[in-house]
Amino acid sequence: MYGNQKGGVGKTQVSIMTATAMSQKPFGLKTCVIDIDNQKSVVRSRAFDVKVYQIEKPPFDVFNYTITELQENIEQLDKNYQLIIIDAAGKLDNTQPIETQEITKALMYVDCLFIPFVAGNYNLESTIDYFRFIKRVQQQRAIQPRKLCVHGFINQYRQRSRANNFLSEDIEILKKSEKLVMMQAALNDYAVFRESDTITSLYDNQSSDSGKQNFSLWLNELVKLM
Repeated sequence: MYGNQKGGVGKTQVSIMTATAMSQKPFGLKTCVIDIDNQKSVVRSRAFDVKVYQIEKPPFDVFNYTITELQENIEQLDKNYQLIIIDAAGKLDNTQPIETQEITKALMYVDCLFIPFVAGNYNLESTIDYFRFIKRVQQQRAIQPRKLCVHGFINQYRQRSRANNFLSEDIEILKKSEKLVMMQAALNDYAVFRESDTITSLYDNQSSDSGKQNFSLWLNELVKLM
């Protein structure tokens, strides 16, 4: 699962990119994405792609669920799929206790959470709040057999950017003060990522395309962490 309460950090985009890659060669995992976000971006993207590609059997399945439907179906989904990616809204409600929030309910079924960090003051502030919230969820999960592992990664990275330099400095501070664990690989800000669909895999270790090289390096590290 990819999580952040800030919009525009690429949660859905990276979910789609991961699912298309992991469901096809060389991984070939039976994969599904569960869209429980009210915006239903994955559901709408899949519907559009099926029309454009005129494909009957897409590489991975997409489910349009509420959080209640996720809770009702998760056991069977776990039996049917090797990889389940949940696309959920990350909005936090400070008026509710942690136990009753929608995002907490989804996180009870997640083994790995990856948090995208994007340059920009407002992005970072929201992401830090979200990370601190997740640490509280981790404490609740500590008594369960399946722990919640959490990693951050830099998304939409632009070289020679002042904002990204500041972000890198802030992340180094967070590693020490908040015990944040970051992926070494970052996802750069490539047009091919913004235009990714639910059919085409961008994973290719042998490609000369810089975007595919970047994604393949990042995904290889993600697979090791999972």
